[in-house]
Amino acid sequence: MNFNKKQKAFTLVEVLVSVGIFLLTIMAISQIFITVIRSERVAYALLNSENNIRNNVELMAKTIRMGKNFSPISSDNKDELCFDYFLDNQWQRLCYKFDVSSQILSRSLKNGGYEPLLDPQIKIVSGRFYQIGDGSTSQLSFIIQLEAQVQERGINYPFHVEIAVTSRYLGQ
Repeated sequence: MNFNKKQKAFTLVEVLVSVGIFLLTIMAISQIFITVIRSERVAYALLNSENNIRNNVELMAKTIRMGKNFSPISSDNKDELCFDYFLDNQWQRLCYKFDVSSQILSRSLKNGGYEPLLDPQIKIVSGRFYQIGDGSTSQLSFIIQLEAQVQERGINYPFHVEIAVTSRYLGQ
């Protein structure tokens, strides 16, 4: 063996500097990864809330289309639309109610109570039923406007849904 040759190697300082740079890089990448995961969770939560709102408003529209004998009721904090709906081989009275004071959208039950339609984390900011026409000279239509908000990670995200519904029942 030839011991006269100088062997080249890394010094302790060089190894410590390279390990430090490697650790800083890994920490930066992990912080980016954690931020992306958090953003993805918020996006999925908002997507689920939006789907819940849209599905329930579409359910409302479907039942309103098949209803008759409409009677909208408006007050300061509540907006309600009641009508007859054919269910279980008989006409039954069904009501939808926007209650801004309790921040819920609900549907009437057979026993006289109401059940909430939206997920509990969805809060109603405002909701209105606007009637178009009187049903005698033209088909009766309604515009449903809903403003809601969902709080995720301390931030309020607003939703606005508006749909026009025309009753298919021509004999009011």
